Amino acid sequence: MTPEEIKQTAGFLLNKISEKASSANEIINRYTESHRYIVGDDRRDLLELVWGALRHYAKLTYLYPNHSWEERLDHLSDLQITDDMPDWVKWEAPEWIVSHVPEADKELPAQNGMAPICLRAYGNRDKVLEDLKAEGLPVRPADQSPFGIILEKHANLSATKVYKKGLVEVQDEGAQLVSMAIGVKPKDDVFDFCAGAGGKSLILAQLMQNRGFILAYDASPKRLTELVKRARRAGISIVKTVPRLPEPHKKFDHVVVDAPCSGTGTWRRNPDMKWKLTPRQLEQLTKKQADILHTAEEYVKPGHYLTYITCSITLDENERQVENFLTSHPRYHVIHQERLSPWRTNTDGFFICIMQKS
Repeated sequence: MTPEEIKQTAGFLLNKISEKASSANEIINRYTESHRYIVGDDRRDLLELVWGALRHYAKLTYLYPNHSWEERLDHLSDLQITDDMPDWVKWEAPEWIVSHVPEADKELPAQNGMAPICLRAYGNRDKVLEDLKAEGLPVRPADQSPFGIILEKHANLSATKVYKKGLVEVQDEGAQLVSMAIGVKPKDDVFDFCAGAGGKSLILAQLMQNRGFILAYDASPKRLTELVKRARRAGISIVKTVPRLPEPHKKFDHVVVDAPCSGTGTWRRNPDMKWKLTPRQLEQLTKKQADILHTAEEYVKPGHYLTYITCSITLDENERQVENFLTSHPRYHVIHQERLSPWRTNTDGFFICIMQKS
């Protein structure tokens, strides 16, 4: 492909990304799969151009509002921040979200960087590191999680022997840290209330040394299929998936609600999603989270723990959500609350609150 053809294709993709609710990854993957001649350097140059534009979306659309995406791409390399730009443009975030994020002047600019590729070792991390290096992958230990491994450039992880043996999974270091904070131990009974594809269930089983019981439920049971595969690959036997909620008389030591959320904590990985989120969607999500918490708390044993987690950096989904829950559920009190983010911890953005039931 010529440079002009690459620019034209990037402009086409950016138009589709701006118009559609689908993620940029989905749109790009569909396009490149149907245009199989886009490989090697051409694919790399195309992706760099598209993702570069998405990381400067606010400036490009603010400075060149009536230009096509192809025309905007001509200005990508000479963009500069000026004093007269509004803060939201400098920070590359929607104007409306600023009032919803505490310390927005620090949090939002940090969300525009590149996220590291983090893995979680299942087993001896030093041995897993050695084996990955032996297979040619550039890896190093993560800075904070004792299970974390940083993959320093993209590689075909799923083709490695280490991955096929279930000794490593892709999981952000922040997700590992909030899972460790929950405080599970061997022989606990745990209810993973929004289990999805199982990232939390798997690390909780690891922390429990594969001893105890984890019940994994998700409102979309199809998502649990991947959890079953991943658990089998890792040799984890204590996780049971269920397609519907158990009877409320069943109680657990830990109920973990990794709630559906805005995903604002993952904007480094998905910069296009900044511009797809709306105030109405945020309002709907907070209502859904409140309903989930109200249902989930019924399964907590007296004296035990309800943990609420999001990958969001908004007040609405985090501190305010917890405040509202405590007001309507006075039997609970907070024993640990924490925020992680690119600015604070160089991880994806997470919020965790652990509440104990009296």
